[in-house]
Amino acid sequence: MSLFQSNFFLHPGKGLRWLQHVLFWLVLLGLRFYLTNISYNVYGGFPVSSMLLLNTCSTGVIALVYYTLVYYLWPKYLAKNQHVKGVLLILLLLVVYTIADAIAEKFLISSCAPCMARLAKTESGYFQLIKSDLSNIVLVRLVTFGTPFFLLLTLTIPISIKTALNAYRSNMRSVTLGKEKLELELNFLRAQLNPHFLFNSMNNIYGLIIAGDTERSAGLVSRLSELLRYMLYESEGDTMPLSKEVKLLADYIELEKVRLNFTRVTFNPPIIPADIGIAPLLLIPLIENAFKFTPDERGAFIDIVLAIAPDAINFKIENSVNTAKPNGPSGGIGLVNMRKRLGLYYPGRYRYEVSNNGNNYLVNLCLSL
Repeated sequence: MSLFQSNFFLHPGKGLRWLQHVLFWLVLLGLRFYLTNISYNVYGGFPVSSMLLLNTCSTGVIALVYYTLVYYLWPKYLAKNQHVKGVLLILLLLVVYTIADAIAEKFLISSCAPCMARLAKTESGYFQLIKSDLSNIVLVRLVTFGTPFFLLLTLTIPISIKTALNAYRSNMRSVTLGKEKLELELNFLRAQLNPHFLFNSMNNIYGLIIAGDTERSAGLVSRLSELLRYMLYESEGDTMPLSKEVKLLADYIELEKVRLNFTRVTFNPPIIPADIGIAPLLLIPLIENAFKFTPDERGAFIDIVLAIAPDAINFKIENSVNTAKPNGPSGGIGLVNMRKRLGLYYPGRYRYEVSNNGNNYLVNLCLSL
């Protein structure tokens, strides 16, 4: 798991959130202190301790403004569409910040003799401003909009980081929810396998045993065991080897064929490359539907064809339908579930076609890999 997928960013507890905020303000303080040392500004030539103290106080006031804005004014007023009141309070907050910053700077610089001497020598204008009344300092800063502009510019850093982290967390939550939805639908599909299938299979095997066909009944018990083991325990991944899915289909077909007397069933899968994968249990609803709606009568058939291309899988089933019910299989829970999973696993990469002429029902599913 990468750093950005860890709990430090995705699901921070109260302690981690405090640590994140403390680390951010310490980094911002260090950056401001570094820039103050290397750039030309009115603090140039001040003792290092004084520059650190000035930057620490300024950063602390900015932090207080940030938390007031983000955790009080924004959710209480702006997020509730009380824009006029919210904007007025933000303007008041800018004034309060300007006053607080002016008080801190005037006090810290005035109490530092080397600082005042340096200003008197190199920044006479700023020296006279610091010596003037506090109201004059605040007025100058508000009129020139220098201090409020610097505040807004600085606040863009934590607000941008917070916005980006929230967007990232929201995206990861969406990914997690999507994955959970896939898992739920897969489990739902497993549960939707026709319960009569197991009952009929056991009855068919029992009939073979009574008839003395122990070899065939033993083979069917083995197939049923393998099918259930795969469906319940082995098909847990997002994709499974196509060869295993084909084995599942073959076992299912053999178990269903036991109860048929007249219906012809054909399924001759090609050689499956080892590196081809598919969403688990995706194709079995189509075969289940074909057996469910094909009448067991002379001339009835179920033809299943699997074709594999380098970048696609084509699965086609054509079966007879009961002419007394010309609409045929309109789509049960299994097919509805399969279509949803197609949209989730293969968005924009599948083609699902159905046709019914009253005698034959044709399903054609093409997946792009």
